Amino acid sequence: MKVIILAAGQGTRLRPLTDDRPKCMVEVNGKSIIERQLAVMHNCGIKDEDITIVAGYRGDVLQQKFQDTKMDIIINEDYETTNMVCSLMCARELMESQDDILISYGDIIYEETVLRSILRSEDSASVIVDDGWYAYWSERCENPLDDAETLMFDANDYLTEIGQKTTDISKVQSQYIGLMRFKSDGLISMLALASEAKKRSNQGIALWRTIRTYQKMYMTDLLQGLIDEGSKLKAIHIDRGWFEIDDCDDLKLVEQKLL
Repeated sequence: MKVIILAAGQGTRLRPLTDDRPKCMVEVNGKSIIERQLAVMHNCGIKDEDITIVAGYRGDVLQQKFQDTKMDIIINEDYETTNMVCSLMCARELMESQDDILISYGDIIYEETVLRSILRSEDSASVIVDDGWYAYWSERCENPLDDAETLMFDANDYLTEIGQKTTDISKVQSQYIGLMRFKSDGLISMLALASEAKKRSNQGIALWRTIRTYQKMYMTDLLQGLIDEGSKLKAIHIDRGWFEIDDCDDLKLVEQKLL
């Protein structure tokens, strides 16, 4: 298995902390987000040589930080005009040569139990979902539905909808955290759908349930496209054990929780 950490974003909502570093290098109680991620991965048996970081904004900081490791760092030179899917596709050559890829957002912190739950998955496409999201979102914002997105699954725990804005809490059965895995046919389908999305955008054809083009696609747009095209995405359930650092308020909250 190979791991891809998506860490190209500018982290504008964390400024001035990100004035001189990428978002993943922001420190949480003295230890950066990405260092916390890497520690968990190492504890779960993942080696540096199996990890690729897709950097962008201040990628030079990451290159310098990890220059003496066996990790690979790929730079998304178009980070200012693209989004998550384009960053992921910067590692397309790697993914096409593999049969098992774990993808992690670079701005999340999670416990070993969370990572191990997806490492145990035998499905060809798996997505971590947090069933305890509401209490966490209630701490992060006055109205959780202002920020939460739809996430629904069927009786067999396969996703049916993800990433859509809603005011109906019944459509938020759980919440996406930014940690997923694709292997064998699931990986082939994901790469094929990304190619199709790029083709459609070039032809001016709308994508799946979004007005965004390929260049601006969120990962949830890609996941929804896979669902709509008939792929099976297994929901791997957790109940907390993770944090997202999107802005300075998130950082303060996480630092209170992680002593």
